[in-house]
This record gives sequence, C-alpha cells and structure tokens, in this order.
Amino acid sequence: MSDFGLPVRDRIYPEVADIGDRLCRWAARVGLITTDADERRLRGAGFHEVTAMVLPDDPAEAVELYAQWITVLFHLDDEQDDDADRSADSVREVYAAITALMLGRPVLVGSPLMSAMADLWPRTTAGMSVRWRYRVVAHRTAGTLPTPEEYPVLRRETNGMFKFDVLESACGTEVPEPLVCSEAWKELCAASNDLTAWCNDIRSLAKESANAEPTNYVAVLRGAHACTEGEAISEVRRQILQRQKELDEAAAEVRDQPEDQPEELRARIGHLTDVIGHIPGGHASWLDTSARYRPPAA
Repeated sequence: MSDFGLPVRDRIYPEVADIGDRLCRWAARVGLITTDADERRLRGAGFHEVTAMVLPDDPAEAVELYAQWITVLFHLDDEQDDDADRSADSVREVYAAITALMLGRPVLVGSPLMSAMADLWPRTTAGMSVRWRYRVVAHRTAGTLPTPEEYPVLRRETNGMFKFDVLESACGTEVPEPLVCSEAWKELCAASNDLTAWCNDIRSLAKESANAEPTNYVAVLRGAHACTEGEAISEVRRQILQRQKELDEAAAEVRDQPEDQPEELRARIGHLTDVIGHIPGGHASWLDTSARYRPPAA
C-alpha cells in the first residue's frame, strides 16, 4: 500500500533503466532537453519509473510511448506553472495549436513541445479509429476552479483525461464505443484520474502555495471551509480512500459488462481495466521517489 492507502503492484516493467535511456534520447531529439542538467532533471523526475509501475507487463514499445506522453504532459504543466510572464492568451494559443495538430490541420512546429507532439501523435493514432481521435480531442479541454463541489470535475480535465485514451493505443486495445459511453467506464477513468490528481495536490501543496496557485484541492477546501491546512489535507486524504472504493466498484462493473464481446477482446479490456485501476497506486508511489517532489537542498 502507498502512503495514501492505495494498492500498489508488487512488480514493475523489468527493463525500466532502458526505458529511461530511450526516453532521454527521444526528449533530446525533439528538443525537450538540451543540456546535461536537463537530462539529469528528466531522469530524476522518474517518468520512466512511474510508467514502468503502470505498465509492468506490456511490451517495451507501449511503456516507452506512455512514458513519452507523461513527459509531454508534465513539460506542458511546467511551462504553465513556471513561466511567470505567460499570459492567458499565450496558453490558449498553445492548446489551440495542439488541438489543430490532433485534427490534422497545418501547424507551425516552432517549439520543443509541438515538436514532441508532432512526433507522438502519428505514432499514437496508428491503428486507432477516427472516433477515438475525436474522443482524445474532446478530452483536451480545461476549465477554471471555483467551488469544492465543482473542483473534481474541472481538475480531471486539467489533469489530462485524454491520457486514458492514450493508454488504449499503448496497450493496443481500442475500447468499443458502447463501453466507452457506459457510466461504468466513465467512472473508472474519472476515479483513477481523481486519485492521481488529489494525491498530487497534497504532494505539490508547498510549491503551489508559494506560487499562490489556486488549482489545488487542499487550497480549494481550505478557502471554502475556512479550515486549517492540516484539516483540509485530512479531508482530501479521507476522500482519496473513499474514491479508491468507488474505483474498485467501477472496475468490477466494467469487467461484468463486455459479455457479448469476443473472448480475446474481453481479455484485452480486462487488462486495460487492471492498468487503469492501478495507476493511482503507482502514481502515489512515484510521488515519494520523484525528484520533482523533493524539497530543495538546503
């Protein structure tokens, strides 16, 4: 069990160091890293390690692809959080360019982020349907952060709901549309996303508080309920345990649904369900080891 009380697998992808090496070579090729210090930060962040925990039994190509997506997601997050001069208009321009690229429209690849996306997107969409592609684009929206009641839904979008669609490509399993549209599948992905977001909010609280960043569940609860930081953290932890129960229930319901599907497809969907169900525990374990969340040296 993780420090948050979430179940953690007892194994990881065995060639995790090789995935880390390949991730660094790819990041250098697309321009996400340019110096030795950049490479040290990327290795220290451990995106290859969290992916190895999420996909311990999949082929190297799947693990590598998902590690690249995680790297891009965090690069985008860092660009928005650490660039004090970045305006709302410039952020919208970035998201508009990403969406245009996903829709196959002409895009000027003028930044490392867009270079990475231009490399990733064709490989990710290979073999996937047009319907799946539009689903990814639909999951690429984001919102603002008002009340505690509205926060979880909006946080899912800023936390990258489309990464669950990307998992379908990495695992070689496009989920049939009736199942994708079912409440059970939606809840499975939403609960997995919520858990990673809320655990991340607790671990990143100090940094985000220092930057007056409002996109944090602890900060939202503290402001809304006029409670102490410790009380807000305790409440988020309580909700994490409750959400894990709901994740388990959704996973069980998904496994009961595709009875009319071919046996091979049922097995692949079962594998994908297992992966999604174990993302929060792997993510929580990674939060304890990643250099991204260690306090700076004195």
